[in-house]
Parts: sequence; structure tokens; C-alpha cells
Amino acid sequence: MTLTRTCIILLTAAASAAAQSVFPVRDEGEARSRSYDVLHYRIEVSFDESNRKVIGRVTTTLVPFLEEFTTLAFDAEQMQIQRVTLGKKELRFNVEPKTLVIHLDRIYSLYDTLTVSVEYSCTPKRGLYFVQPDSAYPDKPWQIWTQGEDMDNHFWFPCYDFPNDRATSEMLITVRNNYVAVSNGGLVGIREDRKGGTKTFHWRMSKPHVSYLIMLAAGNYALLKEKAGALPLEYYVYPAQTEDAKVCFAKTADMITFFNEKIGFPYAWEKYAQILCRDFVVGGMENTSATTLIDDGTVFDARARLDNSPTSLIAHELAHQWWGDVVTCKDWRHLWLNESFASYFDPLYHEHLLGRDEFDHVMFEAQQAGINVDRRLGRKPIVSIGSYGENVYPRGASVLHMLRFLLGDQLFWRAIRHYIVKHQFSVVETNDFKVAIEEATGQNLSWFFDQWVYKAGYPVFDVSYRWNDTTNSVLLHVRQTQTMDSLTGVFRTPVEIAITGSGRTSAHRVNLLTRDTILVLPAPGEPDLVIFDNGNWLIKELDFSKSPREWNYQAEFARNPVDRRRAVQEILKLQDTVACIQFLTRIAQKDSFWAVRREAVIGLGRLAAATEQAKGEIRIALLSAARDSQPTVRATAIARLDHFRDEEVIRTLHAALKDSSYSVQASALRSLTKADSANALALLTSYLDVPSYKDIVSNAALSRLPSVDSSKAIAVALQKVRYGQQTSTRFAAMNILDRYARNHPELMPTLVSLTGDKNTFVRYSALRSLGDLGDGTVLPTLDRIATDTTDRAADIARESAGKIRERAK
Repeated sequence: MTLTRTCIILLTAAASAAAQSVFPVRDEGEARSRSYDVLHYRIEVSFDESNRKVIGRVTTTLVPFLEEFTTLAFDAEQMQIQRVTLGKKELRFNVEPKTLVIHLDRIYSLYDTLTVSVEYSCTPKRGLYFVQPDSAYPDKPWQIWTQGEDMDNHFWFPCYDFPNDRATSEMLITVRNNYVAVSNGGLVGIREDRKGGTKTFHWRMSKPHVSYLIMLAAGNYALLKEKAGALPLEYYVYPAQTEDAKVCFAKTADMITFFNEKIGFPYAWEKYAQILCRDFVVGGMENTSATTLIDDGTVFDARARLDNSPTSLIAHELAHQWWGDVVTCKDWRHLWLNESFASYFDPLYHEHLLGRDEFDHVMFEAQQAGINVDRRLGRKPIVSIGSYGENVYPRGASVLHMLRFLLGDQLFWRAIRHYIVKHQFSVVETNDFKVAIEEATGQNLSWFFDQWVYKAGYPVFDVSYRWNDTTNSVLLHVRQTQTMDSLTGVFRTPVEIAITGSGRTSAHRVNLLTRDTILVLPAPGEPDLVIFDNGNWLIKELDFSKSPREWNYQAEFARNPVDRRRAVQEILKLQDTVACIQFLTRIAQKDSFWAVRREAVIGLGRLAAATEQAKGEIRIALLSAARDSQPTVRATAIARLDHFRDEEVIRTLHAALKDSSYSVQASALRSLTKADSANALALLTSYLDVPSYKDIVSNAALSRLPSVDSSKAIAVALQKVRYGQQTSTRFAAMNILDRYARNHPELMPTLVSLTGDKNTFVRYSALRSLGDLGDGTVLPTLDRIATDTTDRAADIARESAGKIRERAK
């Protein structure tokens, strides 16, 4: 699964939203005990769309674990159960708040196989969603789709809803005859009822998978087909977007070929389908053989593709077909075995597609995400109840990257293949992965898992060196300075040191075992450059004492773009301003990798804000960078030009308003608000309704309006926050209302009204905002939502009410 907030980053500015655990904790985290083993689900469903109702019959085949098995319990919430049968026998049942308890007709044992049918109906508030047009959104498509992870499928069919059980499944979906319906596995057939105006799509999954991966989606889709070898590929897209969809899904077959070869275990399922879903509650979901994807985060038109690519999302969800579907975590503490693997194989595909520099950049960002969540929220192990999203996604991917460095490529990939072959179509926990590594490589890595997976934190290295010309060696001093306690100790790790001198580079792999280490390393000559952690494999903070000359050398000549980027950051701290500007200008113009050029532009912008010295040179450099071939570099340079007010800059910013990139346009609007302040109000007002992908341009105008006219900004925000506007626009408006609500109590009723909004994202964000604002008058609303609702709004309302009460103390 890809979390929504990694895909809809413009929807909220609140960092607290990303601070939540991956799932609200609904249990103690450990795997549930089971009294039976499900072998097969046969799910037959039809719909009353006008009433958002599911009418179903689920036939479950299972084997008891107990010697005396007299009652059977399925997870089921908010359902109306009509009938339960065992063969032709009617069975008694009790409907409890979260469970359907079935009383069997006699005592059964572990030698029996039972087939129990449940007929029911429900109007689910989670798990299954009806998307329909209304007067505010008349162009919204009619759709029905499901989202089962973590434990939401039992809101639309009775089942064992926990990931420590696997079963085969089949789905018979009856929908109106202009719909296409898709589910897991292969298509058995389509039956049409012309008199009733319906079609029934019959899908069957022949290999066992966990219940949260069971899915359906139905709507007026165009179906695109291709193959990866003999494997059928299906893309369920909107009829008006077929040509753009072909471009956006074009790499799927290549991804499957790459993952087959890299993992050494061929794609296991009958087909691979990708389905676009409107208002999807996450970025994407790896249902077995049928991934559901947020529509406006997957298919982009040609202009939006300048700033956006679906490759990462598609690769992440596809990787889950192995990591999460073939092998599945048996409880949510071990979710990293699903998500961290997918979050590592996505960058691996980017390396295959775009080269090593792109891979190194993505992995550095992943490492920084793991560090930043520690700083923001405190340390928490990857394997823990309610672990942070950043832990099980980017930090966990970074741990796998370090494991690869530790073992080396040959042993790492041997271990990966052994792990998936050994545990194929089964549920796993972290120790299964550790044991598989030991079996494949002979290496006991208990220490590695202890410090990186079961404990928390990261090493903070203080590094310095001196050259000994007598022995032609480098004396390297490495200290670990992180706070040490029961969660974080001294990190034991290999590290590679690269020394460049006399035109040659020597690399030394050493093991750090203590808090304070001194290493004597032979070198080819007096160093021009010493790189600690060559290749940037480790999650770490690094304080490396170097001269300005060496940082300059590193920024220009280090092989890894991460090392060059770090050098650019260090140069800002150490150098004479004029020399620094000249050097950063050269990097911004000449570096081969866009992220390093962008870092140099960011540095130039900081100097422009901090000093008047040589400001003309900075201006010239930023004007040059504003013509970079990469939109993200152009947008960054345009944003930093807001420090200047002259006519040439203003002309450049106005020209950027016509740039083909929406992100460059948005940056130009923001900068013009400062650079041409006399005309800012008229300019921003003229762009408030200019269309763009996710309204990025008009939202830039809206977000800058408060700095020009706060009264007008509030008035516009009250209009733009209304149901019927683009979701991203509503969030931009909410940010303005949040900003002024403390001093404008008349805005509170609007924010309170949004807690009942039809849009899930808006509702959740409004609830969080009320908690942050701390107004005690909203407590009755929060308490009512916490008590009366069944979706995740209840959890958020409870958290927000707790914040307000704690502040009141």
C-alpha cells in the first residue's frame, strides 16, 4: 500500500498528519489465535447503489483446529444477517457488535471440513465504497470499490479478517450491464441478465492469499490489455483517458520482467490488473493480482507528466505482488516485511530505468525520512505496535539497503530468493526473514536485526583525519555521539572509506565495533578527498571535519551525487561569501545530476536572504538556473528570485507564468507576490480560477493571497472550501481558515461543519485542525464523532479532543 499523504502532498500542510502510525492500533499487535483454518471463500454480491447497500452471500470452507468445535465466529460489523446454513441445515447465530457467532448443529473436530453459508446485507461505512455523482460534482464517475487493509473487509462480507490466515477465493459480482467488474485471479466467465439489465462477473483466485487482499471494483471502465510474456496485463481506465493511460502504464511489463529476474521468483498470479479509483482512500493498494490506484495520482496528461510520474507508485504496488501477497506479514507489527520491501524494490527499478544517480538520490531521501521522524516524534522500533509510517516505508527500505551492503550483492540476493521460495504463499514474521538469511548465507545477523529493526535510533558520526606522510597513511578518527540508552546503543557496522590522492582512489572496508575508533589506512598519496561511507549505504548523521578546499573538491568530483550534495551544504557554512557564490554558481550550471544543481540553487537563495554582499552575482546565477532543463530546478530558482525587485527579474517571472511546467508557474506566482508587490493583488486574483493539474497554479495564488490582503483571502477561502471544489483547493482554503480562526471566531462554525463533510480527506483534516486550534467549544462535536462514527474519523476526533483537554489542564 502507498499512503495517501505521500501521493496527495498538496492536500495538507500539517506535519501531524504524516505523524500518525500506519494504522490506528485496534489490538495488541500480536497475531490472533485461530480456532479454524479457512480454505476457500465464495463471495456473491450485488448492490443497491441508490441506498449504498450490499446484498451478499458468502460461502466459507474451513477446517477446525479444535478437537471439539461447536461455535464458529466470523468478523462482521454493522451487518444484517438473514440466514446461516451448513449444507441444507439452518444454523442458529448471534450478531455481536463486531462478530457473527454461529452455533453449529453438532460437535465437529479437526478431521472435519465445514462449508458454511451466510446471507446478509449491509451499508458499509468502510471497506467498500460507493462513488457517485451529485449536484456539486456532476462529472464524478459511478464506481464501487473496496479497500481491505488493514482489517476493513469484514465491513462488507463476513470473514476471518486478520492476516495470519490464507485461503483461495472466488467472487461473483452482479452489477448493471454497462459496468465492468474486476476481482482477484482469473476471469471464469460473464453471465448477462438482459431482462434484469445486469451482468455477473465470476473471478477465481486459485492460490491462497490473506483476506484483506480480497477486492472488487466496478464501474464504467475502458479495458486496455497487453502482456508481459504470457502474463495478461489489464488496465481499467476512464474512456476519455485511454491514450494518456497507455503512456502512464507503459513500463508495467518491463517492471514485471525486472522483478522476475531480480527476485528470482516469477510473478505468481493469474493476471495483473491495475484499476483507477476515484476518491481512493490511499495512494494504491496491492490486492492480489488486482491493484487499485488513486486515479489522479496515476494517469497524467502530457503537461502534468512534466512534473509528475506514476512510475514510483506503479512499481511500489507491483513489488507488493511478491512482498505482501506471496509472503505476507502475520500481524501488523511486522508490516515492514510488506512495505519496506516494496519501498526498496521501487528505487531498484528506478536504478534500472534511470541509472545509479537516481537510485542513490532516492535512497538518501529515504534515509533522511527515517532520521526526521525520529527527530519529530521520538524514536520507535520498526517492529512495534503502531510503528510510524516513515519507519515501515523509507526507513525499512534503508535497512534492507544496509543489509545488502553488509552481505554483498551475491549473498543478499541469494538470501532474498531463499526467503521467498521457502515462505511462498505463507504468512511470516521478522524472525522468518532473519532465519532465511542465516540458512542462505551462514551469517548470524541477530545483532543487525536487534539494532536496526527491534531497537531504534541511528548513529551520529563525528569524523576527522590527518595525513601521515611518513607512513603514507590516513589516520581516521571515528566517534559515535548519539544519545545512548535502552533503545539506542553503539552501532556495529561495516563502512567503506574511499581515499583519493595523486589521481588514484583506494577503498577500505572496515568494521566499526566501538564508540571511539581510530583507523590507520594506507593511501595512494596525500588525500584530495576522503569519503566516509562511500556509496552512502548507512542511515546516519555525519559531521566530517574538512577544509574548504576539500569540500570544494568533493562538490565537483565526488562520484556519488549524495556526496556532492552534502558538500554543497557544507560549503555554505565555511566559505567566504564571494567565493561561495562563484562556486555554487558553477555547480548550479554544470553538475550532471539535477538534485545537486537544485541544492546549489537552494544555497544561492539562502545567501541572497542572508547577505547583501555580491547579491548581483547571485541574481545572475538564479536567472541562469531559471532556464535549467529540469522543471524542479527551474521552479526552485524561480522561487529564490523573490529576493529581487528589478525589471529583468520581474520580466523573467512573468515569462515563467507561461512555462510548460505547472510547478514553475506556481513558483513564479509566489515570487511575483514579493518581487512585484504593487501589482500582486490583481495578479493573484486573476489566477484564482486558472485550471491546472490538482489546481496547483490557482492554489499557489490562493496560498499567497493572505500576505497581500488577509480579508480578501478569508473571503475567498470561505468560497473555495465548499463542497464542490477540487479537493486540493479545499485544503488550500482550509489552511487559510486554520491560520486565522484563533483571531476570527466567526470561522469556527465553518471548520466544525467540515467534520461532517462527504469528502473523507476533508473530514479527517478538519478534525485534526480543531484539535490543533484548541477551542473547547468544539468538544461536544468531537465527543459525538468519537462515539457515534465507525470510520477512522472516530480515532482522529478522540485524539483531537484529548489535545484540547490536555491543553486546558
